[in-house]
Amino acid sequence: VYVDSAEALARLTEAMGDTARVGLDTEADSLHHYFEKVCLIQLAFSGTSYVVDPLAGLSLGEFLEALSQKELILQGADYDLRMLKQSFGFLPKAPVFDTMLAAQVLGHEKIGLAALVEKYCGVLLTKTGQKSDWSRRPLSEKLLEYASGDVKYLEKVADAMAEELRGLGRADWHRECCERVVRTSAF
Repeated sequence: VYVDSAEALARLTEAMGDTARVGLDTEADSLHHYFEKVCLIQLAFSGTSYVVDPLAGLSLGEFLEALSQKELILQGADYDLRMLKQSFGFLPKAPVFDTMLAAQVLGHEKIGLAALVEKYCGVLLTKTGQKSDWSRRPLSEKLLEYASGDVKYLEKVADAMAEELRGLGRADWHRECCERVVRTSAF
């Protein structure tokens, strides 16, 4: 679901009220502009992916406050949290589960999102949109599909990894690593 209007953002914020955790990712324009900014905020929960367009002139305050209350699942949380803090003053108030940190704590050789989605979901993600200029509008259907793919499988990957972390007695290590990332993203 592409969210580029106040009405769509209000519906998303309301729908998010019923969920405890949200898969989260961002796309920025750091490869194309000196002063980088968040150009997309992708979310997934309850089987639906959302792509929020912060460049559409939306008032994001209520949405970001609701998002901060949810457990967030991210891949490489440090960059996304830093960008969200820099662009919008966003700080999570609930726990964060970083799948890349989980992969490191579990000792996986391949820690990228595509490798983790393939391992835990059996799906091959394409990375064709990775270096796109996300500040350009309109966004093609292909780019929107790529952006939503970055969050679509996060919950399933996190569930499988959390079980492995518990089984190996490493869940506390991972939680501490995630808490450190959240603290340092505030600076």
